[in-house]
Amino acid sequence: MRDQIAEITIPPGPGVLVEMADTGERLLEELYDTYSRPLFRYALALTCSPDDAEDAVQVVFVRVSREWKRLVRVENVKAYLFSAVRNAAFNILRGKRRRDTLHESICSEYQANQQAGDGELRVDGRALREALDELPVDQREVLVLKVFDQMTFKEIADTVGASLNTVASRYRYGIDKLRQALEVSDNG
Repeated sequence: MRDQIAEITIPPGPGVLVEMADTGERLLEELYDTYSRPLFRYALALTCSPDDAEDAVQVVFVRVSREWKRLVRVENVKAYLFSAVRNAAFNILRGKRRRDTLHESICSEYQANQQAGDGELRVDGRALREALDELPVDQREVLVLKVFDQMTFKEIADTVGASLNTVASRYRYGIDKLRQALEVSDNG
């Protein structure tokens, strides 16, 4: 991807503007095809609203489409996009004055969307969803990024603005709490 962008920085000549526009479109298409679904899923986990999640992803891709050349300086495009969606989702929530109750539970829209999706999250869902509902926001966020989006701890740390050790701790504590909750529900 960087090579495609680097080729564009050659001094302008005949047809360079057309080539630049074409490369920007191809880059945007590639990014959208690769990341739009995981970004939507992440935004949905943050906003608990399919409409707000869609808006957050759209805001990010509109910005990227306007400023795609800036991606040349980005070392980790995946972490950059997830951070941008995170910021957009929080901005949307702040605008609706829902920030304080952001993660009180995984909303029914999130559950319905995942059940109706392509099956990648289908697990014995009810107990898992209830256990996820009980996790603190920071632990749930790390689990969603690690398990569902298969991000590395480094990518998660870059996305949420925390240290690697903090992210690893949140993950470990979250997994432990999920295990305990699921054991109780199996025994109960």
